[in-house]
Amino acid sequence: MYSYITGTLAGAEEGKVIVDNNGIGYELNVSSFTLARVGAVGVRVKLFTHLGVTDDAMRLYGFAAKEERAMFLKLITVSGIGPKVALQILSGMDVRTLALAIVNSDTKALSRIKGIGKKTAERVIVELRERVEEDVSGSGEVLGVTQSSPIGQEAAAVLVSLGLSRTDAVKAVNAVIAGGKAKTLEEVITLALRSVDK
Repeated sequence: MYSYITGTLAGAEEGKVIVDNNGIGYELNVSSFTLARVGAVGVRVKLFTHLGVTDDAMRLYGFAAKEERAMFLKLITVSGIGPKVALQILSGMDVRTLALAIVNSDTKALSRIKGIGKKTAERVIVELRERVEEDVSGSGEVLGVTQSSPIGQEAAAVLVSLGLSRTDAVKAVNAVIAGGKAKTLEEVITLALRSVDK
């Protein structure tokens, strides 16, 4: 119903902000990530929104980035996870790291988020892994390799074309880049392939 809201930041506290738009104060529930991004009271802000409707209330949720809202919408489809828990997850891990943890079935990383147990982490992975992988492949961006590393992007794409899974390709390329030994595309691909063959 609402795509985004712009206005002046009239108030901010843990888990919540108030945006003044033409004299109306909209209260939005937010993650700590968004709270840190909105800045100081009095600044102009734009938050992407989701309206949550239950039997007893209507609540607005605000997000500093479209990607965070997209992940929030995925999380609330997981059985047993409501908006409050979804915001808690997004407060404990940025969207890119969360997506990588889901794709790599990293229950330990998810379980480290405050209030998220092993069973909840496993449920998130089971129910969202395929959807997250599809979104990443459909966007043309290889998950986990930063946009500031075009060589990493290209190397991972080459490895995928050679038959590696997207997850294995990204992990191998990230490890090589983090090591700092490879400088060219060919070196990244060669070292990544060696690490996979071990």
